[in-house]
Amino acid sequence: MKKFIILLIVIALSGHGFSQKIHPDSVKVNLNKAQMLFRDGKKSEANVIYSLLMKEYPSNREAVQGWLVANMKRSPTGELEALVQLDSLNKIYPENPGIIFFKVFINGEYGKNEEALADLEKLILIQPDSADNWIMKGQIMLGMKKYEDACLSFEKATALNPKRSDVWGMKAAALVQTGRHEAALTAANKGVELSPGDPNAIYNRGCIYCLKGDRVNALADLKKATELNPGLKQHAKTDEDFKNLWEDVEFKKITQ
Repeated sequence: MKKFIILLIVIALSGHGFSQKIHPDSVKVNLNKAQMLFRDGKKSEANVIYSLLMKEYPSNREAVQGWLVANMKRSPTGELEALVQLDSLNKIYPENPGIIFFKVFINGEYGKNEEALADLEKLILIQPDSADNWIMKGQIMLGMKKYEDACLSFEKATALNPKRSDVWGMKAAALVQTGRHEAALTAANKGVELSPGDPNAIYNRGCIYCLKGDRVNALADLKKATELNPGLKQHAKTDEDFKNLWEDVEFKKITQ
């Protein structure tokens, strides 16, 4: 999420006396309906649907996200107003994991790691088997330089959802910070295996090879990654992970 400036308008959700029910099969239909109502300028009607969904399906983050999009505008107050409005929603729906998720997400994006972590622990108690929650915890731990905790969080995340290549890359990055290069390489290999055409995954594996002193494989991955994304050439020239190869003739040839 880019650090755009946002202001959420206060909506008195608690005043609605909801009597209708939304069938599970029609959740997506109602989300689409709310989006259409908002686009047609009928924000209050859209909010009624989003509020009902938040009440009946608290694990549906799309309803929370839709409500946020429908009720925000640009303002100098930035993310603080977003958090104020999420706190307001949280008072109405205290056990709604979607609301807590976005509080964690915004605080984490703006470097408020302690606040994010406090809410995240609540979220994990509600949804202990959500890979997304453990991914966010791993990212927060990385931001706090608590690398062992980050490794444990990403280990949990990859166990719950082993198909996300980017998370294997995050796990590899955390392992590198603890000096476990072999384990980091194993994680990086899994990420490349899942997304063989991802230049970032290949590049990051090359970094690990370089840190291990494996010049041949480091250069091979760098060459492949820069062929897929030439913009990585400039990045490699100042990347400390490749520092040992900055004066290498082959490195210079690849990054020229």
